Amino acid sequence: MDEMKIVSKFTTNMISKLVKKVLRKKTGYNIDIRLNGITAGINDGRTHIHLDVDAELDKDELTKILKNIGL
Repeated sequence: MDEMKIVSKFTTNMISKLVKKVLRKKTGYNIDIRLNGITAGINDGRTHIHLDVDAELDKDELTKILKNIGL
């Protein structure tokens, strides 16, 4: 079994900024994403990825997302 863990503050902060930028560009939603850690493992040809993520957004953004998906 191969395993990769990304937990350093520098790397997780860089990935968080990238994800936030891509989300804003692709969807228009302003969501503050904080990635706390990533664990990826390969076992018998199958990949399992675990993300520890926190996200914060305004109530208006949440309402906008929910209306967009029809809830």
